Amino acid sequence: MTDKRTIAVVGATGAQGGGLVRAILHDPTGGFAARAITRDPDAPKAVALRKAGAEIAGASIDHEDSLVRAFDGAYAAYLVTFFWDHMSPEKEAEEIGNLARAAKKAGVKHVIWSTLEDTRRWVPLNDDRMPTLMGNYKVPHLDVKGAGDQVFRDLGVPTTFLATSC
Repeated sequence: MTDKRTIAVVGATGAQGGGLVRAILHDPTGGFAARAITRDPDAPKAVALRKAGAEIAGASIDHEDSLVRAFDGAYAAYLVTFFWDHMSPEKEAEEIGNLARAAKKAGVKHVIWSTLEDTRRWVPLNDDRMPTLMGNYKVPHLDVKGAGDQVFRDLGVPTTFLATSC
């Protein structure tokens, strides 16, 4: 039994999430435990995290209900999406909604959302200094994440917006 607060980490076998899980595990006095959320709990990277002391939870950002279960009882959650897996802003917007709603439904006290800037704030769609891509974006993988910030605000999810692009 532990009195540590659990941080649920999406993308725990990837670069961002994996680094965070390892940092939590390597700080035994930090007051936090890591719940590594992964699509495949039996994958070698997930097994290695389990052996290192992380709790493993299987969930997909495509399935809100699986996220609610994975976030259940967690104090906080680190959330990231995987644009390069599908290269679809529309799919990523759905994933962002799933993450935000699941965090709200599970009662997560604080979210750290790995976001990027919406470049359309500085270069509007009608500005021809940059091409408009897919009819609605200047830099799709940035713009969709930046626009997704509002989903967390609208739902009232306590969120730290971690923008690490530039």
